[in-house]
Order: sequence, then C-alpha cells, then structure tokens
Amino acid sequence: MSESIENIVLLETNLSNLKSLINKLRDENLKFSEDLKLKDESLLKQKNQLKEWKEKYHSLKIANTFLGSDDKSLTKLKINNLIKELDKCILSLSS
Repeated sequence: MSESIENIVLLETNLSNLKSLINKLRDENLKFSEDLKLKDESLLKQKNQLKEWKEKYHSLKIANTFLGSDDKSLTKLKINNLIKELDKCILSLSS
C-alpha cells in the first residue's frame, strides 16, 4: 500500500512539474509570437521605405538625364518614352 501512495505522490509531482513546464513554454511562445509580430511590422515598414526610395531614385535619375545630359539624342529618347507612357495612360483613362 505504501508503494502505491509513493507512486501517486510521484505522479502528482510529475504532473505539477509538467503543468509548470507547459505554462513556461506557453509564456515563451507568446513572447516569441509578439516578437515575430513586431519584426513583421518592422519588415513591412522597411519594404515600404525601400519602395519609396526606389521611386525617388527613379525620379532623380529622370531629372538628371534632363538636366545634366550632354547627349541630346538620349534626352530626346527619354522624352519620347515619357510621352508614349503618358499617351498610354490617357488612352487607358479614356477607355
């Protein structure tokens, strides 16, 4: 009979340890989930910033070709491409 009681006490101890481990792991998982969420938000912000910088860089590149280009044929080509893009936009808006 004493052995059964010892087994029950051991089982209760093991259950208690298991419960505390489960709670600890649950808390850890919650912390990691929150960290992951913050990192995802940060990554999204950085992607948006990168997109904005790429757009600004493209705009500066175009402005630089108009202002600083000694090659007139390159400048004319860029202007013609912009006119074609504008025409496409106007056609798509009018459709």
